[in-house]
Formats: sequence, C-alpha cells, structure tokens
Amino acid sequence: MFAMLIAAVFYALLARLFWLQVLQEEIFLNKAVVQSTRWIPEKASRGEIMDARGDVLVTNRPVYNLTLNYIGLRNQDIEQVVEDLVLVLEDPDITVEAIRASIDSQSSRLYEPIMIKRDIPLETVIRLEERRWQLPGIMIETSPRRLYLYGGMMGHLLGYVHPIKEEIDEPGYENHGLGDLVGKTGVEKSYEFELKGTNGYREVTVNARNHPLEEITYIPSVTGNSLQLTTDMKLQKVLEDVFEEVLANVAGSYPKANAGAAVVLDVNTGGVLAMMSYPEMYPDDFNGNSMSQEHADYYFNQQPAALYNRAMQGSYVPGSTFKPITGMAALASGNLTVNTRITCGGAYWYKPYIKCTGVHGSLNYYQAMARSCNVYFQEAARRAGIGNIGAIGHEFNMDARTGLDLPYEGAGLLPSVNWQSVEFSRRSESINRDTDRQLDDLETEYLSLLASAETDQDKRRLEREWSSKKNTLEARRRERLNEDTTWRDADTFNTGIGQGYNQYTIVELAAYVATIANGGTYYTPYVVDKIYYPDGRLKSRHEPQGRRVDVEQWILDATKQAMTSAARPGGTAYGAFAGLPAGIGGGAKTGTAQPGRAGYIKNKDFDGLFICFAPAEDPQIAFACVMEHGHSGSGSAGLVAKGVLEYFFMERDIPGEG
Repeated sequence: MFAMLIAAVFYALLARLFWLQVLQEEIFLNKAVVQSTRWIPEKASRGEIMDARGDVLVTNRPVYNLTLNYIGLRNQDIEQVVEDLVLVLEDPDITVEAIRASIDSQSSRLYEPIMIKRDIPLETVIRLEERRWQLPGIMIETSPRRLYLYGGMMGHLLGYVHPIKEEIDEPGYENHGLGDLVGKTGVEKSYEFELKGTNGYREVTVNARNHPLEEITYIPSVTGNSLQLTTDMKLQKVLEDVFEEVLANVAGSYPKANAGAAVVLDVNTGGVLAMMSYPEMYPDDFNGNSMSQEHADYYFNQQPAALYNRAMQGSYVPGSTFKPITGMAALASGNLTVNTRITCGGAYWYKPYIKCTGVHGSLNYYQAMARSCNVYFQEAARRAGIGNIGAIGHEFNMDARTGLDLPYEGAGLLPSVNWQSVEFSRRSESINRDTDRQLDDLETEYLSLLASAETDQDKRRLEREWSSKKNTLEARRRERLNEDTTWRDADTFNTGIGQGYNQYTIVELAAYVATIANGGTYYTPYVVDKIYYPDGRLKSRHEPQGRRVDVEQWILDATKQAMTSAARPGGTAYGAFAGLPAGIGGGAKTGTAQPGRAGYIKNKDFDGLFICFAPAEDPQIAFACVMEHGHSGSGSAGLVAKGVLEYFFMERDIPGEG
C-alpha cells in the first residue's frame, strides 16, 4: 500500500514536470523574456523666448541623441562595445578616448544615460539600428534642442545652453540630470527655472533583445514657461546693423576699432529696448556642441574675445559723458549756479594744466555742456569737491550694479570718499606688507653675512650696507604711500571730466541718463516683461522698480536743459539729431576717453562714447554706446545713436497702431 502511494506521488511529479517543461515551455519562455522593464525618459521642451511684439526668438526642434546605457552593458566587454561604436560611426568627434572621458566624468551617476553626441543625422540613426545587435547599451533618444532663429542677433542678451556641470550640486538643480542642457549665460541662465520644463517617462516591457513589447506607464513631459522680453527685435536689428556699419567706417581710419556695446532703455520703466555687444555671440555654437579650436579662439582667446558681454560686463572710462554728474554736484554744492561764468583759455590753470578741446572764452552751465568744455568742468569739480561728486554719483547708482536681470553684471568704479577710504587702506596694507617682507629678507641676509664675517672691519662695512639698504626701502615705502594712497586735487579735476579712476558699464550710463530724462526716477533695468504658462496663460508681469534720486528738481531740470543744448546747432552732439523731424530733439553728451588700458597709446588712442535721450520734451528712450578705439564720441558712437534715433522716430511701426 505504501509503495503504491510513493509511486502515485512520483508519477504526479513527472506529469507536472512534463506540463511545465513541454506543454507550458513557450508560455514561460515568453514570460522570462518579457519580465524586464525599462524607464525611457522623455525630455521636456524649454519654454520659448519672444520679443516685445510677440515674435519668437528662441524655440525648439526635435533631434536624435546618441547615448550609452551603462547598466545595459553588464556582463559585456565595455571596451569592445566602445571600439565597435567608433568603427561603425566613423565620426571624428567620437573617439575611444572621448567616450572613455564621458564615462569617467559621470562615474558617480552611471545609472543615468551617458551622452555621446547630440543631434546626430538620420543616416547615422539608420546605420546604428542596422548594427544594434553589435552594440549593446547603445541607445538613440529623441529630445528637443534649442533653436535660435536669428543667429547672433541679441546673442549676448539671450545667452546659451550647454550640458550641466558644476550646477549639478547647486540648490535648485535637484531635478536636473547629467547631460541636461542648462542656461549658462543671459536670459537662458537667469530664467533657467522658468524655462526648464518637467521631464516625462515611459515605462515599457522589453524582451531579451531589448525590443519593446508593451507600454505600462506614460507620464508626459511638461514644457517650460515662455518669456516675453522688453526688447524689440526690429530696433535690435537696426542697432546691430548701424553699429557694424559705423564700426567698419571708423576702422578705415582707426584700424584698432573692433569692439563696443550699446543699450537702449525705456526711460519710464527701465525696460531694455535693445542691447548689443560686439563681436557677436552665436548661441548655437554652444548648443550642446563640443567646441572647435576656431570657436574657442573666437570666444575666449582672441582680442577682443567675443563671449564677453561688453554692455553689462565691460568697464569703461566715461570721458565727458560723466560731466552731467559733475555739473549736478557743483550746483548742489552752492558754489556754482547755472549763470556762473567761467573763462576757458585753452587749459586749466591748476596742475596738471589739463588742456581743453579749444579756447571757449566765457561760458555758463548750458554753454559749457554744449561745448563740452574741460576747463569749465574741472573748475566745477574743484568747487563741488570729490565728496559731492561721489554723493551725486551714488544717487545715480554709479557705484553699484544696476540690478539688471541678467547674470554676471559688472559694477562701476565711482571714486567717492568711501571708495578712497577702502581702496587706499587696502593699498597701504599691501605696500607695508611688501616692504616689511623685503626688510625681513634683508635682515636674514645680513645676519648671515655678519655671522661669517672674519674681521671687525668687515662687520662694520656690512652694518653700513645693511643700514643704507634699510633706509632706501623705508624711503621707498614713504614714497609709494604718498603716491598711491593720497587723493590729490588733480584727481578731483580728472574725475570731473570723466577720466582718472572713473569706470562704468554701458548699462549704468544708460540708466543714469534715463534718470535725468524722466525727471529724477531711477528705474532698475530689466529684460523680461512677462512669463507665460505653457497653455498661454499669463503667470506674471514685471512691475518697474523705481526710486527718486535725492537731487533737487531744479538741478535735474537745469542739467536736462544743458544736455539739450549739446543736441542743438553748435553743440558737440548735434550731428545725431540733425535729421530728426522738427519738435523731436533731445539731450546728449559726447565722450572721448583715454582708457589707459593695454593696447592704448597715450594721447593717441581713444574710446568714443555717447549718451542721449529723446524727445527733448516727454522723453521716451535713453541711449548709451561705446566704440572701443572709436577716437571720438561724435564720430563713432554718436553716429550709431543717429541711426537708432532716426529709426525710432521716423521709421518704426508701433505694435497695435495703424
């Protein structure tokens, strides 16, 4: 009985095994190969960027990207896969060394796809698909790629995207992955967290050959928010075209002229209507691409380097464009009135006897501004004093960043009393530290020499040498402290005409002239006006940020009137306004500056600067421009202003009108 029971159990097990291995073989085999799931990321599109008219400047296009799934290479000869991939592609950009470097750079996040190359052509995709059996772990994904519709136009302002690197561990970037393209400069960086969308995912089952069988879950990506700028693309094109045309003409006489920048502001809001920096920056050159040596030289190594946004990062000696600050400081001091007459005989009468551009005779405030008289404004600076000049400059934010909503903005250098205190203290510490170190070295040297001296005569000689050298170093210390840490009257005179320590960005100059134009409200410049959700609903709109400057209204009005004198016949800036319709007019100040930088020859090489506002009554726009090596403000940057003003008031079509 017991034997029969054992036999029955045995036959039941055999039957079950036959059913599982034979009858159910195909079912279980299929299950075995489908029980693998994959999460396939779906990259989100970045939000679009539009100009003030709603015309799209930056959008996206779909591309194929070649990636390496490191997890998919388990139990594979990774080196062989990499070598096979290089042989199949025959692409000079894709080498064994480059792929190894990509793997090494992502060693802490190998669970994420490793980007091999972006935007590969369809022919390459087909070739890879045909050889997929030979290339385990190699994946082709589609993703949106930034498309800059107008090349280098507005390139510095828009900025560019590039693979994430140091940002990966910064706050706010927690949802970014290696290989993601992120904003590195310009609007793309400032508004990264608005523009970046939310990635989606597909969960699919695949068989042993990694062929998809079924989609289990789909989480769609969400496009980023869109931005509408304050800039007008048509005005921007005019600005860039006119600048390049004028630059080419100026370079015919002054070959060093090869760079510059300009800004146009709305005087009643601070909105940036146009901003350019030359040489141009082409965002697509950085769009996830590896950079050629030619591009690296253009953007980083050549002079002038093109990546640098000169409009907001360049620091320029302002020349005579600073004279309205000096004039307001002198009026505020009570030591000068608009009717006070100062006689120009061709050079100032105090050392260093700085020359004027001519012999102007007796001038009042308005006439001096129109003729840009150096003698008048040196005397105005003397009467104002550097304390008052610094105080007025501070009111116009000349000693700080404007707060423009773009990254890496530079700040001006206003040689105020506060600046002197900090700077001269720093210099004193440096001079004393340097001298003390030399004295210590000298002591070490002579103590050693004295220890080895053989006679008393040798010792006395060495002691005399040591004492003489110590006295020389101490004398040099006093000389350097006197030269480098003392403010002199000549420094005040130089400051008054926009030379000396003065240095400002072009956007700072534009914001200050806009403040004079609108009657005394300093508006923080900005470039993004509106932010929209992906469905087109308005998320937010920028509210202009303004504050009243602490300058008496009559002083502002007098200075505004003085600047309009410069824009009338006989004024140094008249050429920029000569072609405008009657009743437009404006106010302006030319500037011819000696930067004292490398590449400039003293009294021979000059930057040309120009600031202005228009119309004269109820101003709408403010303008500031520099042309490096432009030689004169009226003959370089002033001609750029002329082109902008003529377009704005004679040719521009206003959105919503007509």
